[in-house]
Amino acid sequence: MKNNSYLCGKFAYIKYMGSVLFADSGSTKTKWMLRGESDSFLETEGINPMHQDFAQIEKVLGELEKWLVEVPAKVCFYGAGCAEMASCDSLAGQLKRHTHCDVVTVESDIIGAARFLFGDSRGVACILGTGSNSVLWDGAKVVMNVHAGGFILGDEGSGAVFGRRLLSDFVKGLTPEPLDSILRDRYGLDYFNIIERVYRQTLPNRYLASYTHLLGEHRDLPYVHAMLLDEFERFFTRNVMQYPDAKSLPVGFVGSIAYHFEAELREAACRLGVNVTRIMKTPF
Repeated sequence: MKNNSYLCGKFAYIKYMGSVLFADSGSTKTKWMLRGESDSFLETEGINPMHQDFAQIEKVLGELEKWLVEVPAKVCFYGAGCAEMASCDSLAGQLKRHTHCDVVTVESDIIGAARFLFGDSRGVACILGTGSNSVLWDGAKVVMNVHAGGFILGDEGSGAVFGRRLLSDFVKGLTPEPLDSILRDRYGLDYFNIIERVYRQTLPNRYLASYTHLLGEHRDLPYVHAMLLDEFERFFTRNVMQYPDAKSLPVGFVGSIAYHFEAELREAACRLGVNVTRIMKTPF
């Protein structure tokens, strides 16, 4: 095996012999990379221990186990909902069983994003995907984190919040055409099935985020453009701009929402004088 001296860009700073399995996981999907003599990739459903129980995570890891052709020397998992020690320890145990690897680290996806975006430099690292998050990174560790709050109390600028706003307008009769007709005819939505899906079924954040595809298709509508700018500005003012010297620091993003709505995100940043540097869909 070759020496994986840089371990997927700047995700880690140690030298390690053997193949290394990396995971970048959000609430909707997980991207796996097995780095060895050649790189192999797999995409599965997302893993978020804050929103999924043991059995649901087992199902996803069972798919991973079938895909692996070798036992990795190390597993580095960066995931949403992995800030609490109990959740990290439980998930690490599941990963050890399914990968047959004893060297497993589980950390928040925002730490992985910070390492990838800035390495040993200072900056504000952000995630905009199904959920959102941000940290102030000093080049070695997180020195401040404005709590994300989840899609009910926070997650400004995230896919779940965009979906929440769109469906909230729909049930109040506030969505303009052609969005109103599309939601009724293409998606078959009405007040009652929305309430059923959001309040009585699992993973409402993933469900809400699925409607960002519709916003992307109609991003030129004044209604959609205004929503995008407003929500991104809320992300900056309620999160990024709370960090000391935020306007003088580089601000980087990882995540599907940041990537697909880059133009609107940069427009919002420009309005507020925020220096957005890198925007990447995934860390690898």
